[in-house]
Amino acid sequence: MKAKLSGFLFGLFFCAISTSAQPIIEYHYQVVERFPHDAMLFTQGLEFHDGILYESAGQWGQSQVLTRTLDKTQPTQQYSLDQRYFAEGITLLNQKLYQLTWQSQQGFIYDPESLKLEGKFIISGEGWGLTNNGKELIMSNGSAVIQFIDPDTFRVLRNITVRMGDLAVEKINELEWVDGLIYANIWHSEWLIMINPDNGQVVGKVLLKELLPKKQRTAKTDVLNGIAYDNDKKRLLVTGKYWPAVFHITLSAKP
Repeated sequence: MKAKLSGFLFGLFFCAISTSAQPIIEYHYQVVERFPHDAMLFTQGLEFHDGILYESAGQWGQSQVLTRTLDKTQPTQQYSLDQRYFAEGITLLNQKLYQLTWQSQQGFIYDPESLKLEGKFIISGEGWGLTNNGKELIMSNGSAVIQFIDPDTFRVLRNITVRMGDLAVEKINELEWVDGLIYANIWHSEWLIMINPDNGQVVGKVLLKELLPKKQRTAKTDVLNGIAYDNDKKRLLVTGKYWPAVFHITLSAKP
């Protein structure tokens, strides 16, 4: 499995970049609303569209993609992957739902209403997070590099390297396109960062510390992972692996 990086090292890194030449806006977060989440799901990807929450859940032999409403954990549709696949990020583009797998170099395409499997595609290297800008698929692979991919040919069109000043930011994981920026989880940290899609520079960051209160965590509770954006209501939704809740949060810049 992926190796864990300590919160201490992340703290040092983010302190180091705070003096970089390019200003990075730091935000506070506030919880607006809390929705139920199936704490048995190892969340890998999250998407919200037309009142439906799409979720990709990982782990060998347990990987799946499902749809549901925000107020209920019971799936309305569900598709289980073959046990040889470890599911990762998802995104909805041009009436198709795309899903990555971690190490199999395999992606899947579903009908978003029925979750019927309609096609497959090949990815180069590992698949981690997935989003889109309305034209291209945007994929992370666990490094500092984000790829922009043609959704028809699956050819890599260009790459950006995520940086804070001159320092590359590794372990870019779950992705979400939000009002012209790429929001990203950094794996095994509580940071959510905002990335300029043109040059890879980080332009904002928020520490989602204690978003899930300690008293609601169990021995199984894993890391923050899962970002979805409700374009209609302008809601930012976040969760984590084996978390019991999805949170609607708002961000405000620190003075």
